[in-house]
Amino acid sequence: MTMIHNVIFDPIPFKGGSKIATSEALRQCDRQQVTFTVLTVDHDFWQNSLFANQHSVNVLPLFALPWVSRQYSGLFYWLNQFYFALALLCYCIRLPKVDHVIGASGPGIDMAIYLAQLVHRFSIIQLIHGNVATSRSIGWCLTRAQQIFYLPSAHQSMVNALQCYIRHHTHIEDVDALTLFHIKSNHFHTFVNGLAKENWPSKTMAQIPTCFWCASTLKWKGLDLFVDTLRQLHTTHAVKSHICFIQPKEIMLEVSSAPIALRHTKWYQDPNNLDDIRRGCNIFVSTSTKEPFGLSILESLAAGMCVIIPQDGSYWDLQLTDKVNCIKYKAGDPFALRQAILSVYTDQHLLQATQQNGIQIAQRYRAHKTYSQIVAGVSGQLVDNELAESAWLDYE
Repeated sequence: MTMIHNVIFDPIPFKGGSKIATSEALRQCDRQQVTFTVLTVDHDFWQNSLFANQHSVNVLPLFALPWVSRQYSGLFYWLNQFYFALALLCYCIRLPKVDHVIGASGPGIDMAIYLAQLVHRFSIIQLIHGNVATSRSIGWCLTRAQQIFYLPSAHQSMVNALQCYIRHHTHIEDVDALTLFHIKSNHFHTFVNGLAKENWPSKTMAQIPTCFWCASTLKWKGLDLFVDTLRQLHTTHAVKSHICFIQPKEIMLEVSSAPIALRHTKWYQDPNNLDDIRRGCNIFVSTSTKEPFGLSILESLAAGMCVIIPQDGSYWDLQLTDKVNCIKYKAGDPFALRQAILSVYTDQHLLQATQQNGIQIAQRYRAHKTYSQIVAGVSGQLVDNELAESAWLDYE
């Protein structure tokens, strides 16, 4: 049987939830059916991953252009995308036949693979881990990919991008029918993240209420909110906390300062023993704004922790029930977050009940099930959308 060769395109220079989820999803593939090459600016993450070890992945470097790689719009953004497209084409010429190129982030970040596809024939598998921008170019990408796997939270933003492109391309004002025709086609698939049995978090061993925060220092992750809340709490209660953070590199987005002096708090930058640190805590605090999924929330539920989440209409807000399997607070409100933490800090029964109920929720998110369609697409078991853009043009 011929092996399917997949090239993973990863121009993001730091580790994040989407990269971890992509690695875990692809790790579910049968090594007898697929091979992988990773083109990345983050060599260490992929080389040291369980995915690379299991599949004997060939990890090759992409070299980012300083400053230019941090542009997300305008002339220099396109210069960066053409540069990466050229690098991808050079690798495609040298590598064994490429069946699929996998965009591991979203079409805005992965634009280079769509430019390269205009020159070199390969199928595009696009993973979308969060909202996409409303732009004609991203809408164009969504009509070009052969398979698209996206989190449900990204649906409306994808509709907006498609409408923007189709409206411009067809000069028709009411494009709802064309957009629906496209996004309901058989190459769009939703997925949610999951955890593999061998990566299942260790169960919490904490005996006293201890908070845990884990994310990057990007502003929208809300570290400042957690720090402000802890400062308020520490005036009356000695709440212990462990903060694990990733410091993004080579970006122009706002970030929070870390670490900083804070009583009763320990800081860890991208620790190798994350599971051990989490095991010593029993309250996970999420402060992210409109989290597309929230892999850390799932991991904390699986570890038997009480999760505290904002009421913001995001994925876990819709899936979990306040005071049953989580604690909710008014998004962005440090006083509300303080009260949420105190509600379980001072009520052992409520803390333990939400912990036990949360574990039951996590059991539904097994990686071999949640990523099954991605595995099928990457393994060549789904029919590619060969017509791509022409399908809806014919419909017109």
